[in-house]
Amino acid sequence: MATILAHLLGMDHKGKPHQIDQSMWTNLLASFDDEKFMKEMVNAHAPEEGDVDVQSLFHLVDNTLHGTTAIVDSIVNPKGTQGSGSPEFKPLKEGFNPPLAAINEVGCQLTCKALDTKNVRQTLVSLFHELSSYSWVNKALITLSSLAVFYGDFWRLARVEPSDKLAESMAILKGLPAITKPSDPQKIQIFGVLNEMIKTTLNMTQCIVDFEHDSKDVPELSTMIDVASSVYQIIISVLACSIQFTSLISTVDDNKGKDLPSFARKVNMIHHTIKRQYEDFLQKKEEIKEYQRLQRLFNAPTDNVELIKAMFYIKDDPQPLFIGSKKTRDKVESLRRKNVMLLISDLKLTSHDLSILIKIYNERKFHEERYEIVWVPVIEQEGEEVIKQFQNLQLQMPWYSVHSPKLINRVAIRIIKEKWHFRQDTMVTVLDPQGKVSNPNAMNTIRVWGWEAFPFTGEIVVDKWARPGISWFDLLVTDLIFPKIQEAIKAEKYIFLYGAEEPKVIQEIEESLKKMIDDGFSMVAFNVTKSQLFWTRLESCMLSKLQTRADLHEPLMQDIIRLYTNFKKDGGFAVLTKGSRVVINESHVYVTKVLVQYEAWKKLVNVNGKTFDMVFKEQFDRIYVLPRCHHFYIPNMVGYIPEDVKCPVCPRMMNNIVKFECCHGAH
Repeated sequence: MATILAHLLGMDHKGKPHQIDQSMWTNLLASFDDEKFMKEMVNAHAPEEGDVDVQSLFHLVDNTLHGTTAIVDSIVNPKGTQGSGSPEFKPLKEGFNPPLAAINEVGCQLTCKALDTKNVRQTLVSLFHELSSYSWVNKALITLSSLAVFYGDFWRLARVEPSDKLAESMAILKGLPAITKPSDPQKIQIFGVLNEMIKTTLNMTQCIVDFEHDSKDVPELSTMIDVASSVYQIIISVLACSIQFTSLISTVDDNKGKDLPSFARKVNMIHHTIKRQYEDFLQKKEEIKEYQRLQRLFNAPTDNVELIKAMFYIKDDPQPLFIGSKKTRDKVESLRRKNVMLLISDLKLTSHDLSILIKIYNERKFHEERYEIVWVPVIEQEGEEVIKQFQNLQLQMPWYSVHSPKLINRVAIRIIKEKWHFRQDTMVTVLDPQGKVSNPNAMNTIRVWGWEAFPFTGEIVVDKWARPGISWFDLLVTDLIFPKIQEAIKAEKYIFLYGAEEPKVIQEIEESLKKMIDDGFSMVAFNVTKSQLFWTRLESCMLSKLQTRADLHEPLMQDIIRLYTNFKKDGGFAVLTKGSRVVINESHVYVTKVLVQYEAWKKLVNVNGKTFDMVFKEQFDRIYVLPRCHHFYIPNMVGYIPEDVKCPVCPRMMNNIVKFECCHGAH
């Protein structure tokens, strides 16, 4: 009985006012960052079945501390709380029974025992032992409940009616008049600091309570907050608040609470960390929900407007589209019942691709068939320079584009990367009016065929490649890449295309070619080593053909693959044609040997009716050695990688080896 009375009067078991030893306060502050000690406390966790209802207990604690801290605010700063009204109380669950025995025992640990022993480590060990059978969140709530009872029981007496003599007498016994009406008004301010620290501790606890509740349906995010370490820090914060409060109400002392601001700063830092983690969790959870919504939409669209709207933050701007030809804004609804070509690219959209698309857009039939283009930029960077690049590119487009890259739904971009396999190369996804994809990427076909492949559906691509007598060389070489090459083809001139990574190889090739031209052979030669247009067109031919699920053994496909592989595997290639008829399409390794031996075999030309190309081919066949292993390369095409490929040289199946490559910006 004496111990309880001493506790109520703010004294130890000997009847003396509680005092905080400086080393006690220092040790308590150090406990926050003592990982070894924290691990020991965490290891004491041994939860049992039938735990306490977290939400019901939190509502009790929240109501108690919100009401109590409001009373303290009105005493510490009477003018500042005028007109603020009463705190909002949460509804309580009928029939809920809090763990009273645990709350009372923890309350005793927090107050009289903590100050009697003056050993915070021992007190913390006792607390975690007492709470070992409860869940982590309930450990925090029970500890905070004990403080709430103690804190609320004291301060509610500061708001008693004059007629309530019993409450008035109890308030005097607790020393409330000396605290609430001190001779020096500054003395009450330290209670304000403690009150704010208790609010912060309550807010930390709410973050943990909400996190536990909100993470149940997203188990993959359940580790975004380390609940165990957070509860450990909350319990230390509650212990600190309790010790300080017990000491402060014992006697009026000018030196009391002088170390409280430093502790409050530490608690604020911890709260900031937990709050940020909880906000990050909420953002991630919202992204998951949005991702799931968009997945359903992308998998089963009912309308192209619905699908396109999902790509933008419509709530931020109901008119997210910009019409380049009119320089005006528009709603996504304007695209309803239209076929939409989504141009998806970063800011490195080439002028060549842009010019092809502009030609298509300017075709009258394009609009008569109710087609539109919408640019969806995928921009990872930020800053003024990026915005300028975006605007400069946007002004060159006559079609629709998003008004600002900030309106792009980042979750939609993730879906585009995963479902439509966007990486960094420009792509055009064709949607029909119902939002269904009629071609996941028409850009490769557009580069090869241009307007001829309109309306760019998958069926059209198959039809274009199925044309009889199609020549891969005719598709690959154009006047745009090789000026006047069509004239050379029509004149049946010899055409020599070559490329090599080593400058020495280029020099050997060009020296030999000069001799041939000087000797009067009708030949044009083109070095394509650094021709981005050539390599882009070559890859586009391959990818467009692969989109048709082409047989890799088709002669046309083999010829294209051979050229690509020779450069990738051996670092160079050479193609010799007479007009559009291909004579040689091989690695530079053997072709260069034939070229440097030109002086030795040129005399065979026009002997026994053998033309230049016939002699060249004979010389090549003479020195060519079939490699031990046959390799071929195809450019990355996510979504279609042939699994079983028969070797074109022997009857065996080929091994599939994945290779990653970076050319540092060069092709």
